[in-house]
Amino acid sequence: MFEILPVNDKSILAFKASGKLTDADYQQFLPRLEDLIRKSGYLSLYIELENFQGWEAQAAWDDLHFGLQHDRDFRRIAIVGDRALEHSAIALANLFTHTEMRYFGKDEEEAAWDWLEEKPQQIQAPTPVQPYRRLLLATDFSLYSEPAAQRASELAGQYGAQLHVLHVLEQMIFYYEYDDPILVDPLHDELLEEKARERLRKYVERTGLGKDAEQEVQFGNPKWSIVSWAREKEVDLIVMGSHGHRGIERLLGSVSSSVLHKAHCDVLIVKS
Repeated sequence: MFEILPVNDKSILAFKASGKLTDADYQQFLPRLEDLIRKSGYLSLYIELENFQGWEAQAAWDDLHFGLQHDRDFRRIAIVGDRALEHSAIALANLFTHTEMRYFGKDEEEAAWDWLEEKPQQIQAPTPVQPYRRLLLATDFSLYSEPAAQRASELAGQYGAQLHVLHVLEQMIFYYEYDDPILVDPLHDELLEEKARERLRKYVERTGLGKDAEQEVQFGNPKWSIVSWAREKEVDLIVMGSHGHRGIERLLGSVSSSVLHKAHCDVLIVKS
């Protein structure tokens, strides 16, 4: 049978269910519950189970039917009891309801009330999306990076954003058997950087990025250098091609994939 329990909080309905619930119990109780829903609106339920023995077949259907009709009318449901059957009942009910439901032991009645009376957390409105102000095009000069250049140029024009173009040179290291690693001569690095800057200048001209695009060449690991450079320059969007990896990069994962997961800002991977 069902028994309504007195509660001071109008947003909480409390009742006790005991014995084996029958169709007659539901026919008597559910109209009263639906009337309370109409009057009070969004409710939380406190359900105390005492010597609970489950449902008759028709009563189980009544319970499920009611739950499907009103599963969005309840904020929280706290069930208090002390038998294993009650755990099973809650697990079954959770399959058919969107309501947050929790089980408490008989010695946790106070915790159950506290949980029901918790005020819902205020959901902060998302920050409005701001137009892009600084775009970074990361390029390795491959064919895959040219569609990315076109997209970066398009977006920079659309948003009136400053466009930066970055090429990262990986510092070359040679290894000899039984010896420590040997860095390439600094003069060689200077030559590589000079050639890279020339290639970058031609790349910017060829892809129509415009004279206002700021060009940068630096040594480092592309996976980390692109991300750190973007953070330092407060870039809003990183644009790069999807297949700019070679050699062992095929085994270690593409640069674009790494940047996508590590960057602080939006990342656009342009597929060719």
